[in-house]
Amino acid sequence: MKKILSVSLLSMTMLVSLQNLAHANTTQSGETRQSVKANAGNGFYYPANRWSYQHMQQLYPSANVDGQHYSNGLPKKLQNLDDLMVKDGRGKQVKLTQYLEETYTDSFVVVKDGQIIYEKYLNGQDERTRHQMMSVTKSISSTAIQPLIDEGKIDPNAKVTKYVPELAGSAWADATVQQVRDMLVSLDYTENYDDPKSGFNNYLRAMGFTAPDTEFKNTIGIHKFLQGIKKGKGEHGKIFNYATPNTDVLCWIAQKASGKNAETLIDQNLWSKLSTIRDAYLLVDRQGQAFCGAGSNATAVDLAKFGMIMANDGKLGDQQIVSKKYVDEVIKGGSKEAFDNSHYAHFESTKGWTYKDQWWIRNNPNHAFAAVGIYDQIVYVDPTAKVVVVKQSSRKVAEKDDDDTAVYTVIDTIISKLDHK
Repeated sequence: MKKILSVSLLSMTMLVSLQNLAHANTTQSGETRQSVKANAGNGFYYPANRWSYQHMQQLYPSANVDGQHYSNGLPKKLQNLDDLMVKDGRGKQVKLTQYLEETYTDSFVVVKDGQIIYEKYLNGQDERTRHQMMSVTKSISSTAIQPLIDEGKIDPNAKVTKYVPELAGSAWADATVQQVRDMLVSLDYTENYDDPKSGFNNYLRAMGFTAPDTEFKNTIGIHKFLQGIKKGKGEHGKIFNYATPNTDVLCWIAQKASGKNAETLIDQNLWSKLSTIRDAYLLVDRQGQAFCGAGSNATAVDLAKFGMIMANDGKLGDQQIVSKKYVDEVIKGGSKEAFDNSHYAHFESTKGWTYKDQWWIRNNPNHAFAAVGIYDQIVYVDPTAKVVVVKQSSRKVAEKDDDDTAVYTVIDTIISKLDHK
């Protein structure tokens, strides 16, 4: 009788455990590849991105960025901010959790003084998920290349063709390295995410990122595409002209100057020094060239660590990872005149901002700046409050000015709340 009772109790315990597990999977479950019909032809766009941004390696070739020194992440001093009232993109006061759901958030991590204060994972993501970061990659690439400038291997005032003579017939023939870095190059190219025939979407096609399997062999790759971009009507240096190919030119320069590929430079100069939760990876074109402009995939916590070095004068703990001079230059910001000459000056989300060294500079009293990617990816750095916020998302649209403005209002509300604790 006792044996039968013990077996019954064990069975009941197992049943409860399975039920709890099923409930956990239900509450944390996300989209599947089948439910969004994701494939290599649509993985960058909604609705496929609801699954693909957490599984890009299953759709596209990639290069590993080995963290080398792994850790359990960051210490936690969690606060319950779920019910914090914030203003969403419609100007409506909602709870933070509702805002995160409304904006198709996959992860949201807030770090203050080196400790995780708040973290939320949705759509099946968890702390070990590596998420597609789009143009946040630009800031990662620029930061990893900075040591080559500090060591004198790259002269920012030199012409691009000093390092990459292959670009002599392109728009970059008479541009300087710094103009490339600050997006001040005049290009006959359109960074329009919604137009299938835009320069940006043609760029993705050239890399094989929007092509059916049968068309992969015909893609020309990053470097060939760059060589075909001609100069626009204006002069270099006059107008802020945000264009993803600039970052891949920057990486091409770095590769020529160092003899190392982009994934190795990011690994050696940055990622291996962060004590990451796990390795990151970069998407590569069909020729194996890393997509420095928008191809990084990493965990939210590891990206928070990346933000932390920028919030702390280039240091993580006692280790100087990137020069303080670089951080100071970023905080100082870019050309206000060039930015005001661009259409970005008219967006509510970027009004009063500038751009410097592949970072968006907010120019607010806290000297905040951000690495920003379309579909709502962000690594926000507030060096005054010592706060870093990471948001990974798989939103419906690439850009939406109301929501792109709201995210900074939400972050301000959170920082204000933390400062009054």
